[in-house]
Amino acid sequence: MARTTPSSSLPTPAFADRWNATDKVRRKQIRRLVRNGQAQASSADAALAVGFATYQRARPWYRFFWFWLPLVTVGALFAASLVHPIVVGMVLAAAGNAVFVRRNFRRVEVVNADFVEASPAGVSPAGVKTSPR
Repeated sequence: MARTTPSSSLPTPAFADRWNATDKVRRKQIRRLVRNGQAQASSADAALAVGFATYQRARPWYRFFWFWLPLVTVGALFAASLVHPIVVGMVLAAAGNAVFVRRNFRRVEVVNADFVEASPAGVSPAGVKTSPR
């Protein structure tokens, strides 16, 4: 049976409005810091970062990560081995980067713990219901 994402893990319309109201440069910076696993500069950015990471964790590319990554990596390694050894290294670096990005999406609440205030039970600052794991 396929595992489905509960609708409670998706961002609320209020978060989507706040995200879309943020200027493009700031959104790009938040996304970059989340992917790199670094803390945000302010509590408002931290709340947006938590909501962004929660949204990304609900998406199919994240949920089926361990299914597609080995397949794509093996196919890319085969193709790269026919081109040049440096390209093989580039494929391995890209696969490693994907693993670290996935890890950092899971750690965003921990990294921004100084900025994220104590929230009501089970609700993150982004307005997304969370479930303990």
